[in-house]
Amino acid sequence: MERKVIFMNNEEFILAEEIADIIWQLWRHWRLLSHPVKQGKITPEQYWILHVLYHRGPQRIKDLAARLGTGSSAVTIAVKRMERNNLVCRKRDRGDERMVTVHLTEQGQAVFCAWREERRRSLSALFEPLDEGEKRQLYSLLVRVSGRLEEGGVSGGCGCGSGTAEKILR
Repeated sequence: MERKVIFMNNEEFILAEEIADIIWQLWRHWRLLSHPVKQGKITPEQYWILHVLYHRGPQRIKDLAARLGTGSSAVTIAVKRMERNNLVCRKRDRGDERMVTVHLTEQGQAVFCAWREERRRSLSALFEPLDEGEKRQLYSLLVRVSGRLEEGGVSGGCGCGSGTAEKILR
């Protein structure tokens, strides 16, 4: 299937850049305001351990490490720190004492839920200026635009054929 490529004029291109910049700024500021890692409340590893435990339940150290793409020793260190803060606890398997399972404590669950609620509140405040119809319209427009990415309608590069940017980035 052949695609017809339509180039924007300069004014349309500037507007598209401004839209992309605003979307980036919205995401960046919301994340800075609402994410516990960005606020310095917890390390990224600790956050993702809590995230996995909250959504998937108790996990063995090696399974957490595999999910996080890191080593068991790094997870063990993070879990020990989190244990000191009563966010998680480790329990030995009754059948096999060598197996240790990490569980979310009540306090860990409460902290994680509080962070999620804080994110929810900040997101609500961000979109407060829009009424229900405007939110639905914005959502619809963004879905349409993101659909271009999924269908392969957007490609990288400058289209000039030189490959200079690709060579620099390699």
